[in-house]
Amino acid sequence: MKKSFYLVLLFLFVILNIGQGSWGLTESSEARYAEIGREMALSNDFLNPSLLGIGHYHKPPVTYAITALGYKIFGYTEYGARFFLSLALIFQLFLIYKIALIWFKDEKTAIASSLIYFSFPIVLIATRNLTTDAYLTTFIIFSVYLWLQFKIKNKPYYLYFFYVILGLAFLTKGPVSFLPVALFILCYKIVNGEKPKFSIHTLPGLILLLLVSGSWFLSIIINKPELWDYFIQEQIIDRSVNAETFHRDKPFWYYILIAPALCLPWLVPVVINLFKKSKVIKFDKQTKICGYAAIAILATFSLFSSKLLLYILPLYPFLALYFGSIFSKYSTLNKTVYIQTYKAALIILVLLVVALPFIPTLNFNWLLASAFALSIIVFGYIFLFKSKGQPAQLVLLLSTGATCFLVLIYTSLSSQNSFLINALKPEYTFIKQQRTTSDYKVLVYDNLLSSAPFYLGDHVITIYDTNFESKRDTRFEDTDSWKESYLRIHDSGQVQRFKNLMQDSNTVLLIKNKKKLPDSLSYLLEGFKSEKFKKYTVYY
Repeated sequence: MKKSFYLVLLFLFVILNIGQGSWGLTESSEARYAEIGREMALSNDFLNPSLLGIGHYHKPPVTYAITALGYKIFGYTEYGARFFLSLALIFQLFLIYKIALIWFKDEKTAIASSLIYFSFPIVLIATRNLTTDAYLTTFIIFSVYLWLQFKIKNKPYYLYFFYVILGLAFLTKGPVSFLPVALFILCYKIVNGEKPKFSIHTLPGLILLLLVSGSWFLSIIINKPELWDYFIQEQIIDRSVNAETFHRDKPFWYYILIAPALCLPWLVPVVINLFKKSKVIKFDKQTKICGYAAIAILATFSLFSSKLLLYILPLYPFLALYFGSIFSKYSTLNKTVYIQTYKAALIILVLLVVALPFIPTLNFNWLLASAFALSIIVFGYIFLFKSKGQPAQLVLLLSTGATCFLVLIYTSLSSQNSFLINALKPEYTFIKQQRTTSDYKVLVYDNLLSSAPFYLGDHVITIYDTNFESKRDTRFEDTDSWKESYLRIHDSGQVQRFKNLMQDSNTVLLIKNKKKLPDSLSYLLEGFKSEKFKKYTVYY
């Protein structure tokens, strides 16, 4: 069964890589990480991340460095930016399998937990768009695996490796990286009645953790001491309790509301089983720990004012282990619920695919839609009515198969509808068609489009007027070279510079459809042609 599972992982890796570079970089998060990684790869400076030529110290450099490596291997393409996301997900699935195998000591639970995790919508969202969260979660799962290995086998090298990986997690997203691991260990000790204790390896391990996690921060602060206050006050304290500064504040109940939706449809049969068979189902310590850890992570992250969808991704590995344990042990008590849930899921998926070509605002080839719909119907028919496998195996096959179809449908839909995912690749392609020479500038008015230099190179100048998104932090710049690609229109002399640029016949202006030039500058568009896209207009 182990070899079969590894073949499944290989198959999933192939599915995840099909068309992974076929859609444009999405604004704003993915484009930002992709562009910082590109600039890092071009400069070979892996200590000082930069975005559009300006130092960007919001996050430690691990995600950017991984992305840069992708470019070095596969070229400066969307596929190069995203490749390691697929690899990270496969490694996560492998680690969840191994955790369940050594901890629950049951291969069925291990396989179920891994494949359930794969089918969570939030996991697919995280690995289809480049951010820190997929890599952070990989390090978190890896560190939990190593810690459990140390607890089970009592071999010190697992503990030291644990501290190294935890340090890399810190270098991916800072102090918040410690929380999920710490909460899991706390739940583990409470459930098992263990008191905190220190060994001869504790202090060396903590020193190793400090050296790894603090390495980048120390090297940066030595060169730029003023970054110390920036890291502590703005990037740690303000992000945690004053998220409105970054326009990311959400109410306390935000995660409580959306977290259940991000683990559908598995949530439905598991909850039904728990209620209907509550007198029969008995939780072992491992299952309790996973459930408590997921709840603790959800509650803790809900306390922070800064909330984005993928911030709670680290709770889902524990939820997958919890679901996997219940499913493998008790699915036979109410197997119909699981099968009916995935029957309904497949029907919804077919209806969705059939409806796509008829939605006026979308582009989706009806032949492709028909092929998808027919494939899903055949797949469902074979496994629901013709297969003689065990019900638990059928449910996992249905879940995994449906998720694979969803991945392929998303790939097709996003590659044909850039506006739907907030990608501006069509706009950039049009600009390059209109400007075949190298002597031109593209002015992005009052918006920060990190994807622009990815496609257009050093032709891009960002114009900051009033939009907070286009405001850049130049406090830590040693030279004025950033002014070549960034124009603050309210600074002295910058209005005239903007006018001079607009009077150049080779200049292109890219502006959001909901925005327009101030009345005092609108005359500058006289003589320009325009091409209106879904969200932006190109003046040339």
